[in-house]
Formats: sequence, C-alpha cells, structure tokens
Amino acid sequence: MTGKKAYGRWAYDPAPNPAEVHTPAGYSSTPQGKVRRAELRQGDQLLGLVWTDDREAAGFRPSEDAGPAGVRAAAAVWVILHTCYEAGVEAADVLDPDFYTPEGLDLRV
Repeated sequence: MTGKKAYGRWAYDPAPNPAEVHTPAGYSSTPQGKVRRAELRQGDQLLGLVWTDDREAAGFRPSEDAGPAGVRAAAAVWVILHTCYEAGVEAADVLDPDFYTPEGLDLRV
C-alpha cells in the first residue's frame, strides 16, 4: 500500500489479525488394519458403506451408483460420525444402526 488510507472494504490495516482456522476433531480416516463395513441404505437404494477399523478410524464410502442421494448421505454420515466422536463414542461402536435411524437411513450390519 502506498501510504494512503483506503476506506470501507479496502481499508488498510498495518497489523491484521489472522483468522483462527482449524479442522474439527473426528475419527481418523486412515484405518490401522482390517475394517468392518455395513451397508447404508435408504429404501432399496444402496447409498454406500460405513466402515470402522475398531480402533480410531471410521468413515463412509459412497456407492458409485447412488448419485446425489450418496452425496446427501455422505453429509449426513459426516454429521453423525462427528457427533459420535464429540460424545466419546468409540470407533468400534459407530456401526450401531440406532445412530442412523433418525436420519431416515438404514444401516445393515
């Protein structure tokens, strides 16, 4: 900046405060060993697979054929897994179908 002070949205701040950026905590996305999987369905449509390594990792893999429903399911599962993690649920327990029922999803173990 050339010494002139701009106004409004382009105001010059010689000592800007950086925004605090962080990634929300959650289960690891890298399994350590074998994984268990369960099909996630809505009606007859396979949306994808919820998985866990029974240690510290868990996640969701959308079905290639699920299309937009798979994307919506991925978002719903992310919220479910994040809520489980924050509540202290062990990764081994994320395949409990009761976590998915309120979202209208059917987890088949």
